[in-house]
Amino acid sequence: MEIDLLNPASFIGGHPHEQYDWLRDNEPVYRHDEPGGTGFWAITSHQDVYNIGRNAALFSSEPTIMIADPDPEQANFSGPHKMMLMMDPPEHTAYRKLISREFTQGPAKHYNQRIKELATQIVDDIIDKGECDFVTDIAGEMPSFVIADLMGLPLDDGRELYKLTEVIHSAPETLPENAIPEAVMKMFEYGQGVIKEKRANPGNDLASKLLAAELDGKKLEDSEFLLFFMLLIDAGGDTTRNLVATGMHELLRAPRTTCPAEV
Repeated sequence: MEIDLLNPASFIGGHPHEQYDWLRDNEPVYRHDEPGGTGFWAITSHQDVYNIGRNAALFSSEPTIMIADPDPEQANFSGPHKMMLMMDPPEHTAYRKLISREFTQGPAKHYNQRIKELATQIVDDIIDKGECDFVTDIAGEMPSFVIADLMGLPLDDGRELYKLTEVIHSAPETLPENAIPEAVMKMFEYGQGVIKEKRANPGNDLASKLLAAELDGKKLEDSEFLLFFMLLIDAGGDTTRNLVATGMHELLRAPRTTCPAEV
């Protein structure tokens, strides 16, 4: 079995499940070659992934969780700080506490009605067209609207920021030269405007709360906020879009087994 989890061609027809199956059955801890890089470990056993995620003393998220090694010329584009994803406890734990309460069951439950309103708005905007690209027009709109609303940003801006995250997550070889660092810089430039606006007119939104929060008795520096800002804009986009789109796909494919009778 040829294993190539870096080539975009492997994913043209969806995830290469036959490669995953072979790895789980034969080499659940697999050293994958990386052209021009040092290579990486592909872990395909659920138990192994579970154990690794809970053993920060042995398996570190620093200096990066990305497959590609950081470009030394771009490694410090955000200053001396790093994104929370690239931290280990106790540093990671301290930063996570700044926002974790906003996503626990209690506060999140109070946001249900607003999410329903946003979902209704998204559907209303396309219903009269008679057709749409569900992944882009609905599944992609939802996370961009929700995170923009949480951060106290205009919904249209959330859509544009989501487009930047799509560029950031794309394979570099599929994009024009420097497209990814340019998208990152556009994200940071927008974030600088958020800093200025929220400091002048703070509200009850997540951006204002982050700017007012203290870590070890000090408020976040601009570069720390910008990394948090990019993480929050970025983190829920791909995963939520794929969850909503895949859920709809499965519902259409097998409605009786996907949707319980009592719903």
